[in-house]
Amino acid sequence: MKNLKIAFTAALLLCSALSLYFLFFPIHEGAPPTHKISKMGYVEYANVTVLVDNNPYSDLVSPWGISLYLETKGLRILFDAGPDPEALRINAERLGINLRLLDFIVISHEHGDHVLGLEYIAELNRNLTVYVPKHMSVLCKVWIKKLGFKVVEISATKVIDEGVAIIGELYGPPYEQALAVNVKDLGLIILVGCSHPGVDKIVAKAADDLNCEPYAVIGGFHLSGASSEKMKNIARNLMHSGLRRVYPLHCSGEGFRRLFEEEYPEAYGDGHVGSIFSFSEAET
Repeated sequence: MKNLKIAFTAALLLCSALSLYFLFFPIHEGAPPTHKISKMGYVEYANVTVLVDNNPYSDLVSPWGISLYLETKGLRILFDAGPDPEALRINAERLGINLRLLDFIVISHEHGDHVLGLEYIAELNRNLTVYVPKHMSVLCKVWIKKLGFKVVEISATKVIDEGVAIIGELYGPPYEQALAVNVKDLGLIILVGCSHPGVDKIVAKAADDLNCEPYAVIGGFHLSGASSEKMKNIARNLMHSGLRRVYPLHCSGEGFRRLFEEEYPEAYGDGHVGSIFSFSEAET
């Protein structure tokens, strides 16, 4: 297992280098696959707990990465797993979350700060389905399978349970997908990993494919070190999409967090490891 992890980590570094190459010399893949959902249904509530985030809080571990735990109507879903199995274990135990009870896992993309924590879940329960982007690297998919999980590839947006959907992959690089839950009388709560394709594009795709109004977006926005102009454009696009709440975590960057809080204080939601966000129809 140790040798496998070393090999996987080395390969991830290679993937990162290739990502930089394709950033400057992109491959034109054509239009991303779309699948309009006529009716996805809804849930009465959704609770999102930040299990791993590099924005520290209290005695929780805060390595660079992200993992979100979504609970709704009897479903327990892990969205991304962070970079470190031990960090995921410690934080889950301190927050009182039993990850043995997970129903399934959704991985946004192949980078190590989103997948390596899966080793801890494999110790608890290997009889789980892990949903990954169809164009995730073969190496990463093979590694997840070797941990004992069932890997299901997603390309177009797909409803996986009443009111719960995976937003089909977009190209960043790398390819990345998101998770959405439709809360009754509120709208879509959208979970994002790093938003390499653009958080505004992911939110727009979710709203369009699912024919639902977006209410909140939570996760990494990939804006650390971005120009002021880019951050302002992203912020405007998010607000024009109809979002009511925005929770920038992980790679969103302090600059974007400050800008958004100053420009749109009514929509800004501060977040860090250990944060719990609750959504229900009673909020309307």
